[in-house]
Amino acid sequence: MPRPALQDVRFHNPRLARIGVEVMTLAELRRRTGAALGAPERVDFLMLLLVQAGRGQHSVDFARVPLAAGTLLVVKPGQVHRWQPEPALQGRLVLVAGDALDAKLLALPDWPATARPSRALFRHALATAARLQADLDAFAGTDLEAAFIRHELMALLLRLARECRPVAPAPEGSIHRLFLRELEAHFHRRLSVLDYARRLGYSESTVSRACVAATGITAKEAIDRRVALEARRLLAHGDDSVVQVAHRLGFSEPTNFVKFFRRTCGCTPLAFRSRARG
Repeated sequence: MPRPALQDVRFHNPRLARIGVEVMTLAELRRRTGAALGAPERVDFLMLLLVQAGRGQHSVDFARVPLAAGTLLVVKPGQVHRWQPEPALQGRLVLVAGDALDAKLLALPDWPATARPSRALFRHALATAARLQADLDAFAGTDLEAAFIRHELMALLLRLARECRPVAPAPEGSIHRLFLRELEAHFHRRLSVLDYARRLGYSESTVSRACVAATGITAKEAIDRRVALEARRLLAHGDDSVVQVAHRLGFSEPTNFVKFFRRTCGCTPLAFRSRARG
């Protein structure tokens, strides 16, 4: 079976570029993409799917998550996801470009891949998404319309954030989010916990304590997991050799990368690539 190539998908709708928001149904998405719907994608925007009917699965960074009526699926900027298209699955999709988000306030890294909002919130979210879609369809390009749509979207996202994401204790939660932001920007440089702590202006123990309080794992484990995730993405969806992947992730010696991968993923890079391409 041929290996589907990884696509880098950016928010692209010239008419709505200044708002950075688009809403559509799953049926509309199927009509637009056709057979390409099942290919792996790395998105640079937030994608929310409100599942209205049917059952199915979705792949987010190698984890398969179940979908059913009442489920909220969350794919965050930078994640690799893959549709497992089921004809019976119905829902409404909300796409939000990065510059349309208040990332700090929403704390997107804390959001789970799926959530089960209360019935009242789910109904409210569906109604808001439908209203947003109607407003976007009628958008004539005025500043007033753009501000209104973004305001309505942000109100919805804040409601979902309040109910669906865990709230880390302060001040550890804010330190952890700062650490994650630095980690996302520099994971390929193989920095130590001490390096990140110095960049943030905290002690090494403070950063690790914040990570444990927020997620239950140390800062060192968080760094290793992020590097291992990128390694799996590159091996599963790219054509670089193991040596090239090692260098892209900051390993001076490929043998060190192989040891790291075996320790964090339980197999060699080549074994993982073979299994991932099935």
